Amino acid sequence: VSDFFVVSAVTMLVSGLGVWLTGAPNSVHIGASGLIFGYFGFLLLRGLFERSFTSLLISLIVGFFYGSLIWGVLPSQPGVSWQAHFFGFAGGVLAAQLLGKQKREVKN
Repeated sequence: VSDFFVVSAVTMLVSGLGVWLTGAPNSVHIGASGLIFGYFGFLLLRGLFERSFTSLLISLIVGFFYGSLIWGVLPSQPGVSWQAHFFGFAGGVLAAQLLGKQKREVKN
């Protein structure tokens, strides 16, 4: 449960700050897609950083079924905040790295 809150907080901070810094002037960015892409990035790369069998298996399953979501981080459609997708994904990856490192240190 605490991992969920850490991933959510890191993703919201990175996504929000990234959109605020790189979003087009006078544009509106709404929705939860940054957070969704953050969860996706976390689940996709958690196994790589945590190095446990269960986490690797989850990462492979998520990559297999939802791997095509990765194209959403690129600017492809007008009116869609690719910045939120990109920085949300980056926030999820950062959370996976931070939590994975912490869990490896506890294990050793």
